[in-house]
Amino acid sequence: MGMNGGPALHHADEGTSEEAWGSEALLKNRPALDLSGVSHLVVVAAHPADETIMAGGLIAEAHRLGLRVDVVVAEALRPVAPSSGLHSPGLGDGDGAESHDALVRLLVDLVGTRGEETLMASPWRGDGHPEHEAAALAAASAAWRTGAGLLECPIAFRHGGTPSAPLPAGPCLFLSGHARRARAAAMQAHHSQVKPLNGAPDDASVRSTHLLPHFDGGVELYFDAAAGEVNPFDALHSEHPDPWQVRSSWYEARKRSMTLAALPRPRYRRAVELGCSVGALTSELAGRADHVLAVDESAAALRSAAAALADLPHVQTKRLRVPEELDAVDADLVVISEVGYFLSPLRLRDLARRVADSGCGTVLACHWRHEIVGWPLDGPAVHTILRETLRMPSVVRVEDVDFVLEVFSTDAGARA
Repeated sequence: MGMNGGPALHHADEGTSEEAWGSEALLKNRPALDLSGVSHLVVVAAHPADETIMAGGLIAEAHRLGLRVDVVVAEALRPVAPSSGLHSPGLGDGDGAESHDALVRLLVDLVGTRGEETLMASPWRGDGHPEHEAAALAAASAAWRTGAGLLECPIAFRHGGTPSAPLPAGPCLFLSGHARRARAAAMQAHHSQVKPLNGAPDDASVRSTHLLPHFDGGVELYFDAAAGEVNPFDALHSEHPDPWQVRSSWYEARKRSMTLAALPRPRYRRAVELGCSVGALTSELAGRADHVLAVDESAAALRSAAAALADLPHVQTKRLRVPEELDAVDADLVVISEVGYFLSPLRLRDLARRVADSGCGTVLACHWRHEIVGWPLDGPAVHTILRETLRMPSVVRVEDVDFVLEVFSTDAGARA
């Protein structure tokens, strides 16, 4: 048996009929796919032709609407001009960590900071095919990092599964005649997929006559998918006790000294540090606040921090997903140091709004100024978003060659 109740069929087996997938019972409760607000479509495929099979009509409709369209094929392709809209990280089959990271980086670079205007479509992670699952998980990771919308499409499951299986909710795209013709023409252009490989009478194409009819109808089926990934910093802190050398590097020590010197007041009632890592800055903030709450998403990081801070009874560590679990910020100082670019632009704005709405008087932010590989924001972009969203006066700003440090404050004493 395959995943989600579908038998593990060979592509040449007959499988489930297309009529079953186009039934009114399956489609009646699924909304029509709405592309309003979308300016960029990114289609992620594991293999050549997958993009046409699962989303050929969507690609045609996006072109008709004037959207930017990028197609990313995980498997290695012949070199093509990036301006063609076709991209590949040049991977072989497989779902190793290095391949995953390369695909995620490419997708993040394509989406950039415009995730809220981007729709990403990938194979369904429950498709029962390892390469399809790997492509789906990379797309989900990139969507989480950028804030892009995400839909998934069954490919192998349309052939080997059944519509009666429990399926995720999601929209349908009802194709125009133009979109159907464009998809059919694109599919026929994939000669290696639809024609016999060597012309022998008993030879068969890669995509069989049983598989292709599933994607020749007037409807494309998509599933809603949650963007997300296992926190990458948990593994990082598990493998390296101090992954950024915050306890040993001069850069980190100098930055901490400048951070503490930039605080407008000598002491604070309650400080909250977001993204505390192993607690190096936390221990020094403890000398400037009556109570410190050190927050991180990584359980491994918090174990190290708690051990390092055990002799400071007024310091508490807590695992929180930021910004989603940061409900009420009871603090007169919030520190956001070297973490803003590990949020999508949408989530960073959400964080800034939550902090601003809490009534916190002072926010200190400090971030690396150079490129952050695999993430859409850098330090200057983070501070631009904070400045626009916090709507608090910037009372201190330091632009070092390596980092930007800024204090935002509504505290009258901070500007005296």
